[in-house]
Amino acid sequence: MSKDLNIKFYDELSDDYHLIFDSWEEAIKNQALILDSIIKTHTKSDAQSVLDCACGIGTQSIGLASLGYKVSGTDISPKAIERAKIEAEKQDVYIPFKVGDFRTLDKNIEGSFDVVIACDNALPHLMDEVEMLLAAKNIWAKMNTDSLFIGSIRDYDKILDDRPLSTQPTVKDTENQRTISFQIWDWIKDDIYTVNHFTLKSVEERFDTYLRKTMYRAYRRYDLAKIFAKAGFVDINWLMPEQSGYYQPIIICKKF
Repeated sequence: MSKDLNIKFYDELSDDYHLIFDSWEEAIKNQALILDSIIKTHTKSDAQSVLDCACGIGTQSIGLASLGYKVSGTDISPKAIERAKIEAEKQDVYIPFKVGDFRTLDKNIEGSFDVVIACDNALPHLMDEVEMLLAAKNIWAKMNTDSLFIGSIRDYDKILDDRPLSTQPTVKDTENQRTISFQIWDWIKDDIYTVNHFTLKSVEERFDTYLRKTMYRAYRRYDLAKIFAKAGFVDINWLMPEQSGYYQPIIICKKF
């Protein structure tokens, strides 16, 4: 992964990240309820501390904190962290956010946690198995005994069969503006692609266009699970959207 490329991508996207969702506010609430159900089902009953190691602007962190969890958040994007702090204050929840990379969590953040999460397809920014194993080991190192990791990625098993070139647009209308968000995918290798993320914003009778770029590696579920097993995780399972209600496949695994 080019760290600088992804910092630039999320720094530039931070002000508009909520436009990816039909309703970001509803996504915060709904995703938190789903994650809360997974935590309650798969961890000890008194699990309270959560590290969101790919927190972005706070989508999952804010929702879980609103449900009473003690949440900390890290992200590689300084501007995303700045916005996450603002959004958490708006929701009247306290979350210590700081800039950090999930490959260096041992240096970025103190303490250990009952639950660690990395949602919204964050992990596949890592371009090879060595980097992914390093991230998995750092996640494992920040977890308490008998704790849970929850991560979500795109359904790459299906995507690698179809190799789509774009995503469906999201259109949002507010009182003063229409915005359109969509992605164009350029496949560089069999399992690596560049995302061209477009945001169009109406201004009178025209649209201003904003383009941000990043890269992903399309990991099949079996391959990602194998890497996490190598890092020391056990009880590795996948929850598909029809099981969990979450919009992406979820990997869950434990540290004993």
